[in-house]
Amino acid sequence: MTSTRFQECCRTLLKFQRRNLHSSVNLRVGTFGRPNKSILSELGFSKYYKIRSNIGLLIQDFSKKPVPSVSYDFLTTYKKLHLNSNEQYTLTIKTINYLLSFTCRQLNSIQRLPYIVILNPKVEESYSLYMKTLKSLLSVRYPYDLYQKDKMIALFTEFLNDHNDTLLTLSNGLREITDYYPRESVFQFLNDHLQNRITMKLLVTHYLNLITHDTSDSRHIGIIEKDLSVSKLIKHCWDFVGDLCYIKYDINSLKMTINDGKDVTFSCIPLVLEYITTEILKNSSRAQIESEQLEKPIEVSIYKYDDDELTIKIRDYGGGIPPDVEDKIFDYSYSTNDFDDSLNANEEAMNPGEQFNNVAGMGFGLPLSKAYLELFGGKLEIQSLYGLGTDVYIKVKGPGNDSFE
Repeated sequence: MTSTRFQECCRTLLKFQRRNLHSSVNLRVGTFGRPNKSILSELGFSKYYKIRSNIGLLIQDFSKKPVPSVSYDFLTTYKKLHLNSNEQYTLTIKTINYLLSFTCRQLNSIQRLPYIVILNPKVEESYSLYMKTLKSLLSVRYPYDLYQKDKMIALFTEFLNDHNDTLLTLSNGLREITDYYPRESVFQFLNDHLQNRITMKLLVTHYLNLITHDTSDSRHIGIIEKDLSVSKLIKHCWDFVGDLCYIKYDINSLKMTINDGKDVTFSCIPLVLEYITTEILKNSSRAQIESEQLEKPIEVSIYKYDDDELTIKIRDYGGGIPPDVEDKIFDYSYSTNDFDDSLNANEEAMNPGEQFNNVAGMGFGLPLSKAYLELFGGKLEIQSLYGLGTDVYIKVKGPGNDSFE
């Protein structure tokens, strides 16, 4: 962390990230655009080339570093209601190291895109934002800033705010270049990009929750809640979805019923489960409304097989998934509807660490839900009978009771 190259890159990023978007993009390795004239005249070609090369090498180095998986064991490391200064220091440096590696992975993946893709203004904007994040992380003074609680909270809060819209920006950019970049390649890029992004946002949200934790609250460890009432969360999601249905269709007669497991409690990440449940209930509601099946309620069953294994089954009678699109439902670029498009202004704060409206109608709902579950060993399974309806199984892995001891 204190190498000469690291410090030099830090100083460079601090100075030049204040420049315009075009300038910051031109600092990347492998870009053939001309450097900003003011930068070139100020530094000279040799120094500019050295700076550009050092930043590129740093990005490549950190993007190749092995990163331990973000597991429940990691998230439940700090169980105390109050962290002492040494524990805060250790947590901060671990979180920063995680973010450095993931940020450089994001930058490196964009650098590896075809040149015609990189030229897209929205892709450039996404790249520039990750460069800003890298600059912020590199600007931390070791070890002094790590003990400055308020400064670290401000740094990580800024990260969450900055990356609220990156998914929408990047996905729009990739859609604009689909004629020049294979669909399969777009899918793979988005899959890797979103997996990293999910992890980054969960890590930062977890850090902030731990650092600002209410010492009277013994039910939470960061983003994890112990013994969450699953039925209560589902009812909360349904109230939200019901409001959306009323706004969109002027219908409030569709019902949801919980048939089994009303008293089940489960330890998990509520933000993640809330997002996934809401997404599935939205799809089920729309299907039944548009197929005019209002007399039948959406049926939910909750099953807890062990203290670390939960399954939520959501059944609708909305006619099922057409066979010609069934294999596309987890495609990031696939969206069947305009249901979300007119509602996204009302869908705030449902996606962990991000505003829900950013992905509404963009074809990210099911893929993101699947990605969140798989991050911690869960699954999202869908069984559809065309002409009748669909069963969705949300299989969640939790930390288990041992993690809280």
